[in-house]
Amino acid sequence: MKKLLLYASALLISVSLAGCSSGSNSAASSSRDTVKESPKEDQESNKTSKGEKKKLVVWTFVDTHNKYYQEAKKEFESAHPEVTVDIKLLENSALNDKYTIVAKSGGKDAPDLIDVEQSAFPRYIKGNIPFEPLDIYMQRDKLTDAIPKGRQALYSVDGKPYGIEIAACVSALYYRKDIYDQAGIDVSKIKTWDEFVGISKKLLGKDKFIFPGTIKDQGSFEMLLRQEGGDIVTADGKIGFNTPEAAAVLKRIRAWKDAGIMDKNSPDGPQLWAAFKKGKYVAGFGADWWAGFLLQNAPELSGKWAAVPMPQGGPNSLPTTVAGGTGMAISKFSKNKDLAWEYLKLTHLNTKMVVKGFQIINLFPALESASKDPTLHAQSKMTEYFGGQDLANLYGNLIPKAPNQNQAWWRPLVTKAWDKFEPDYQKGRMTSEEFLTNVAKETQSSIDAEASRQN
Repeated sequence: MKKLLLYASALLISVSLAGCSSGSNSAASSSRDTVKESPKEDQESNKTSKGEKKKLVVWTFVDTHNKYYQEAKKEFESAHPEVTVDIKLLENSALNDKYTIVAKSGGKDAPDLIDVEQSAFPRYIKGNIPFEPLDIYMQRDKLTDAIPKGRQALYSVDGKPYGIEIAACVSALYYRKDIYDQAGIDVSKIKTWDEFVGISKKLLGKDKFIFPGTIKDQGSFEMLLRQEGGDIVTADGKIGFNTPEAAAVLKRIRAWKDAGIMDKNSPDGPQLWAAFKKGKYVAGFGADWWAGFLLQNAPELSGKWAAVPMPQGGPNSLPTTVAGGTGMAISKFSKNKDLAWEYLKLTHLNTKMVVKGFQIINLFPALESASKDPTLHAQSKMTEYFGGQDLANLYGNLIPKAPNQNQAWWRPLVTKAWDKFEPDYQKGRMTSEEFLTNVAKETQSSIDAEASRQN
């Protein structure tokens, strides 16, 4: 449901449920493969008839990724004339459904490489994982620390990485600099959410808010919880959102809505951007890709926006959070794993190629070495839109501080439990603590029921 990401992120500018997939089924039926100590393909599996090229099959669901991979294909095939790279563009849900069937049937017709949207990853990690662990490859090529650990957590299970993230997805506070300047407010000097909200109240008025918002709070809750160092899932795979810090985040969102800081039910689509143009909303917090949405949908506001690190909340608060992501994985059924790794390394871990990918995909890269490349800091439509500000410098400083977004097969079950109790919570029939306790109990009950069905 990539469409949900675009809707909810633009609406809340604070969504963490990037393309939420509610599937919790296992995608594999055979035992977990591991890379040999020195990753090397079985000589027999790579044999081809005389003159016949090996084929490396790549599945993706994003058109801009497809264009980037096509560009990388030229370089890869030039370096590997014995290989043909076949890139297939599928709709997101179709890609995941197809790979699930392929994995359950023993890997027949599996691709060598596959893009996995972060919210779809949980459906593959219950039981046998149908992707190749990448830790030994990364250790061998001294790339273990190339991607910040916070971004790698999205595709890791028991400390082993099964995919490589392409985008940083770090978040910032975006605001109408012209309006805040006119009010005598220097947002760059503000350190906390309380300070920002307090000083922003002078900008409120009839049908005028600071942030857009929705009836459902889960997206902004998850983002703000990660900013506080928490997450829906703990690092050791337990339920992590029934905590004092989580309750404080939920109370903060409610307080914003009650005070008129955040709208309770913003419009969506073109109406949302029309509201921004009219000044109904003057700020928002969201991932780096949201800046691109703003540029595309509200070009009339060019030169009027600026971005700063997110104000901090509690004592463990970070200057950023994360939302969304897509990682590339090697299929455990690939007969060309070494070649697949070389292509993955080119597209996601090669500084020069990743910078070229930024120009095509327009997503700030997760690869830390790429964030320092002068190309990302050059004047562009984006820097012009943000009044000459070098957003790459901002994002580059935030990447190492990005919090973890941990994964578990049961993560989609949280949304089902959340939806069950949220109507009563929004009507004031339970406190933030009671709501989170109920959601946690319902989630645990669903986890236990699923475990019973498997036994």
